[in-house]
Amino acid sequence: MFSKLVVAFALIGIMGFRAQAQETELQRIADALDVSTTKTFQFTANGTMYSLGQSTSPAAPWPRSFVKSMTRIYDFTAGAMRDSVVRMAADSLPIGGEQQAVTVVSGDLAWNVAGNAVSARLFEASERAHQIVISPHGILRAAFANNAGVAKKTIEGREMTVISFTDRGRHKVVAYANDQNAIEWVESSYGSPVAGDMKVVTYYGPYRDFGGIKFPTKIIQYQDGKPTLDVTVTAVSANPPVNIEVPAAIRNNPLAAKSEKIADGVWYITGVSAASVLIEMKDYLIVVEAPHGEERSLEVMGEVKKLVPNKPIKYLVNTHHHFDHSSGLRAYAAEGVTIVTQEINRPYFERAALNSWSLAPDRLAKSKKKPVFQTMGDNMVLTDGTRSVELYQIVGNVHHDGIVMAYLRKEKLLIEADVFSPTPVGAEPPKVPAPSALNLEANVRRLNIDVDRIVSIHQRVVPYSDLLTAIGKKPPAPPTK
Repeated sequence: MFSKLVVAFALIGIMGFRAQAQETELQRIADALDVSTTKTFQFTANGTMYSLGQSTSPAAPWPRSFVKSMTRIYDFTAGAMRDSVVRMAADSLPIGGEQQAVTVVSGDLAWNVAGNAVSARLFEASERAHQIVISPHGILRAAFANNAGVAKKTIEGREMTVISFTDRGRHKVVAYANDQNAIEWVESSYGSPVAGDMKVVTYYGPYRDFGGIKFPTKIIQYQDGKPTLDVTVTAVSANPPVNIEVPAAIRNNPLAAKSEKIADGVWYITGVSAASVLIEMKDYLIVVEAPHGEERSLEVMGEVKKLVPNKPIKYLVNTHHHFDHSSGLRAYAAEGVTIVTQEINRPYFERAALNSWSLAPDRLAKSKKKPVFQTMGDNMVLTDGTRSVELYQIVGNVHHDGIVMAYLRKEKLLIEADVFSPTPVGAEPPKVPAPSALNLEANVRRLNIDVDRIVSIHQRVVPYSDLLTAIGKKPPAPPTK
């Protein structure tokens, strides 16, 4: 018995020593960044950033922008972050003017700010929150909070301290710190509503002293194997005043669905910055577009049941793979709905379905069901013998190689996403026509379809003449009596 007690105490001592050694190692790295006294942090940078989930095809790089100024501010105690960016598109021709973007996250809520207007982006909350966790200060705070593993490892002839943990079951992190107590790179992942456990690699370049504050001068990041950020840090500030308040519109069910009947058996379902369209067929229903994540799709499906309670949704039409338009389609797949998409998108969605979904398991992942896809080339017709929904690829579009529009011939309705965004009521038409709008009109002529109204997924329902005015074409004169 005595010998067993000696062994037990010895093991406790060893474990205590290891825990103390780990904490000492973590503390040394944390002290180098003054983590214990840093509650908020801000850095300003310039360089290049890329729009995650917005590529012209699933195989293409994320679109690139030149960043004139990027100011990121963290509130570590509140789990909040705000990015204020002035940027210019780098890959589209002609190069446009400067654009300002303000993106915010607080806990599980994410939103964008444009002037006095806010728009919910809850499907992006996980990615934005991940940026807090994998920031140099955030890593150390989360490491202590999650009892991180700490080990020494020789990598390419250098001894590195490897810090590994999973934060609240949502963010998996392995960080590497050098012998100068500086975190050099981070391998991490978070739950994407489109791609499952999204892999992220972040590099922190040479650290320097910014007026007594140690911070990296370069930040380079990749997501899903493609670059998303490459900036040079120009200024930092520790403990700046921060006031990131969640707007009431975001706190109070920002994804609630509202519906408007636009034709017999056709409803426009709004409530967020990207809508859905419900089409009633003889024995079933079709929904066009599933934007803004699983929660929004559940809201839309609830509204669909109110509008047409006795018919099932048979098809979900996805216009293109961009994350704001596809992040809710898996909720329909979990209900057994067939996903209709252009053939260029199918491999990406199928690969996502095979990915691990441990960090943000959705209904489809929990159900163990396999999503059912029906793909199209340049056209497809969904019909029940009474009504037909014609689907066409918008050929030659610069926004996406496989983007699809829907046409209801009897109602002369054209449903489209991203290719034509009507200007606000009363606003002057653009001086330079948008290439996508020009292309849409060219496709309408190519297909010889008669359009009375355009249902814009991002804006509103407008007369077709609005498109003609936007591209500098004179609408046809009304027929003489």
